[in-house]
This record gives sequence, C-alpha cells and structure tokens, in this order.
Amino acid sequence: MLTRNRFALKEWAGACERLARGEHSVLLRKGGIRERRGGFEIDHPEFFLFPTGFHEKGEAPPDRVELSLYAEVAARREVAELERLRRLDGLHALAWEAVEKRFHYGKQFGVQALLLRAWRLERAEVVENARTHEGCVSWVDLGEERPVRPAAPALGEADFARVRAGFEAALDG
Repeated sequence: MLTRNRFALKEWAGACERLARGEHSVLLRKGGIRERRGGFEIDHPEFFLFPTGFHEKGEAPPDRVELSLYAEVAARREVAELERLRRLDGLHALAWEAVEKRFHYGKQFGVQALLLRAWRLERAEVVENARTHEGCVSWVDLGEERPVRPAAPALGEADFARVRAGFEAALDG
C-alpha cells in the first residue's frame, strides 16, 4: 500500500458509507459524460474515495470534502452480459434498476465490476472542493499527495476472502 497518494475516485456518499462499514465491496462503473472515449479506466490501482451527491439533483457541492476511506482494486472484470450482474446482488450498493440503466448507458453495453479492498483512515483528510473536482468524471487529482494512514480494513481477511471468492464465482463461472 502506498504511504501517500494524490488521487481519489468519485463515488456516491451512500456507497462510500456502505464500503466503510463492510456492507459491500463491489463498484459497478461505466464512466461519466466527461470520461475518455472508451469509458471508465482504472487510472490508479489505489485511491481515496471522494464521496459525492447525485449531481442531477441540482444541489450545490460542499466547499470541503472529507476523505475518510482508502481503497485498492483487488479484482476487475468487464461484464457484457446483464444477467451475469444479478449474481453480484448484495455485493454492491445499486438497486437493480440502476444496474440496468448503467449497463445500457452509452453506445456500448456493459460495465466494469471492481472488487475493492477498503480501509477506514485513522484521520480523515479534508480537501477543498475545487471546480476541477465537479462534473461527471470519475477521477479527482487532489493537487498534492496526502498521507495514507489506514486504521482498519472495512472487512477482515477471512470475510474479504469470502467476498472475493463470491465475486470470482459470480463473474468467472
């Protein structure tokens, strides 16, 4: 694990909270409107999680954002069959309607399923919410490296091993 990092992945605040509590470990990503032509890419295998609100609600973004969770990508799968995603129910935070919408968004159907190993940080990093952080993008450059001080994993070793086995069985089988 890195000791310092300057990158964060934007994710809904509710999903970040569930990751922190160990309630789920999978993100289903498609890519935002301002993503590269190919959609979402894993630019950074480790990152802070940058909690966001749902931008279509028209809420003003906060002046500061608290980064209290750090993650690494433990596994990644491209999923091009919608029914295969049903096997991941309970491992991610999305309702089935949202999974379908994300799967069908854009010209190319499918999503990337990311299995994350998440850690709660011993002390949250508070960052100014710059205009460059706004909009429909996945990655945020924090501008400077921040210390990575994990306090505890969201899931212990044995529980995470079970989740990983379920993730792999669901998508590889």
